[in-house]
This record gives sequence, C-alpha cells and structure tokens, in this order.
Amino acid sequence: MSGLKRIVAVAANTFRETVRERVLYNLVFFAVLMTASSLLLGNLSIRQDEKIVKDLGLASMDIFGTFIALFIGVGLISKEIERRSLYPLLAKPLTRSEFLLGKFAGLCFTLFVNIGLMSIGLIVTLLATHHRADPALLKAIYPIFLGLILVVAVALFFSSVASSSLLATLWTIAVVVAGRFSDVIRNMRQVSEVPDWLVTALYWAVPNFRNFDVKNAVVYGDPVPVVALAWMTAYAIVYSAVLLGAARLAFGSRDLH
Repeated sequence: MSGLKRIVAVAANTFRETVRERVLYNLVFFAVLMTASSLLLGNLSIRQDEKIVKDLGLASMDIFGTFIALFIGVGLISKEIERRSLYPLLAKPLTRSEFLLGKFAGLCFTLFVNIGLMSIGLIVTLLATHHRADPALLKAIYPIFLGLILVVAVALFFSSVASSSLLATLWTIAVVVAGRFSDVIRNMRQVSEVPDWLVTALYWAVPNFRNFDVKNAVVYGDPVPVVALAWMTAYAIVYSAVLLGAARLAFGSRDLH
C-alpha cells in the first residue's frame, strides 16, 4: 500500500470515529437549536428578521465548528497515546507522518461535512421564512471553514507535543482565544509596560482568527473581494503547513515507549 493510500485509510477511519463521537452529535444538535432560535428571534423583529437568521446561523456554524475542531482535535494524538491504541497502528507499515496527516485530513473532512449540513439547514431556513437564499453567504461560510482547519492544525500540534490530552486542550483553548482577540494583543503596549518587540512577536506568532471573520460584512451586504478570500486561503494554508510541520517533528521525535 502506498503512502497516499495509507493516509486516506487513516483519514477515513478518523472520519468514522469522529462521526460516532457523542460530543459531535451534541454539538450538531445545539447548532440545530441555534438555528431554530433564530427563527423565533426573527419573528420578533420587524425589518431585521432575515439578518438575524443569517447572523445567528453563521455564528452557530463558527462556534460549534470550533468546539468540534478543538475538543476532538486535541484527542487525535494524545488520546491515542493514553489509550495505547497507537502502538499497533505504528507497528504496521505506517509512518508517524502518514498517521498525523491522515488524522488531520479525517477531521477536516468531518468539519467539511458538518459545515455543509449546517449551511443547508441555514439555506432551507431562509427559503422557508423569506422564500429566497443569499448566495453571498458562501463568502462567509468559506472563511469559517478555513478558520476551523487552522484550529485543527493548532489542536493537532499541541496534541503532538503535550504529555496529556488535558494540557493539549488547555493550550489549544488559550491559543484559539488569543487568536480571536488578536487586537487585544496588539494594544497591550497601551495598557502595560510590555516591550514592543514582545507584543509584535506575540501578535504575529498567534494565529489571527479575526482574519476569517467576515460574517457581519456578508450579513449587512458589504462586499467581500475575491482577493481577500484568496489571501485568507493562503494564510490558512501556510500557517497550517507550519503547524503540521512542527507537529511532525515533535511527534516523530517523541518517545512512545
């Protein structure tokens, strides 16, 4: 079996495992509840009901998708080690790099399917309540998915270097939260005596998840240029590649005995 086939096999197995995870069903269930709530809130508004439906629908995709990427992503490596289920896999003709890439691809595909299902749910909701769907929503949904891919890369990196799934979870949460409030890092020098070089280093080292947040622009009809989407894509690919490379080095040198 070639390396690509082994990666695909690990990805397919990861997809089946994550679909069976109870937490995944719970998060999807709450996402459906969020969409239903948007209908109730929409009925309370006179002119902004469609915007409320779009806003809450996109927000639910982002929030619940992040939870899936985070809490399942951190267990891709660390839980396998803790349960010792990794050892028989690596005893086969499967390299650690192939295992790592397969896990990453499998969870990304899981997120793609879930984002797709939530998108269909949002579109059906808009068709049922307003008899039309807005194709521009794809310009907000696509960056959400890119951000989730980056969350998976962060989770996989810490899952590879942390000694336990708890530490991997805490570190991943810290980085994701910091990345969602990157402006706070940039403005730290205004409220504290932190050196400028440290603030700049932190700002550029932490992944900037605000780059992928164009929900408000799409909901309120502001243009989202294709160039901006291309830049987001490049940012997500490069940053994820760096994290996966670092995870590969850490996982490859880790003593599993």
